[in-house]
Amino acid sequence: MKRRPSVLTNRIWFVLSVFNFILLALTCFGISLVYAQAGEITLRPTDDTYVDSNNPNSNYGGQTYLEIEYSVLGSDPYQAVYKDLAWLKFDLSSIPTGAVTDEATLQLYASIVGETFNVYAYSCSNDSWTELTLTYSNMPNYNATPMDTTIVATGSRWYNWSAVDAVRNALAGNFSAITIVLNDPSPHSSLSDIWFCSKEAPVIITDCSPTLTVRWSSIIPEFPTFLLLSLFMIITLIATTYHKKNAYPNPARASHRDQAKSSLF
Repeated sequence: MKRRPSVLTNRIWFVLSVFNFILLALTCFGISLVYAQAGEITLRPTDDTYVDSNNPNSNYGGQTYLEIEYSVLGSDPYQAVYKDLAWLKFDLSSIPTGAVTDEATLQLYASIVGETFNVYAYSCSNDSWTELTLTYSNMPNYNATPMDTTIVATGSRWYNWSAVDAVRNALAGNFSAITIVLNDPSPHSSLSDIWFCSKEAPVIITDCSPTLTVRWSSIIPEFPTFLLLSLFMIITLIATTYHKKNAYPNPARASHRDQAKSSLF
């Protein structure tokens, strides 16, 4: 005989059903369950150097400065082009898995500024280069769209560029490093350049080597989808069994209870 479930049974069934629905939604939309605290780290480059179009096979990985230059002198057929680009690579492996990057700021200290430059920062997906082997001839292709730009007008001060998009893309692609290229795409008429301190620059009063400061909020560790599905199935089984047990009691047990009650009278 079917028995109408009690109010308590209905409430328990409702709570289990709602919890199951939440688990299913988390599984379908890939939402993580464990939140970690925000964090920040300042990284030094593992590699930094510059390349020189006028000496395309020369390497400058051991220099204490990173040079940027783009000068065009004369006109065809006697035109001379001098183009130097700075390359920096940072190791991102110390950033926790699942970190959501909020800010990523590249900082360089300009020691010498010949004239005002509009320095652009570009990302490069190829991290196979090293500072002791990179030259103008073998440098990888980098992204043609700049991440950020900064006016560099005076020396003996720090300058910043945002690299947040590049860091986000690298972490999303499970890359352990990020490469940033700096240059001025507009030619200058005179032989002027910028010198930024490299990681090899001597520490006299303060450390002026390049830095990349990354700030993040995070959702780690992500709760595996298969565990969510397993938990969903277990709760579904428990809820269904509980509901059937209370809505459709065992007839034999019900008969015994009825006989026990009648024997009391």
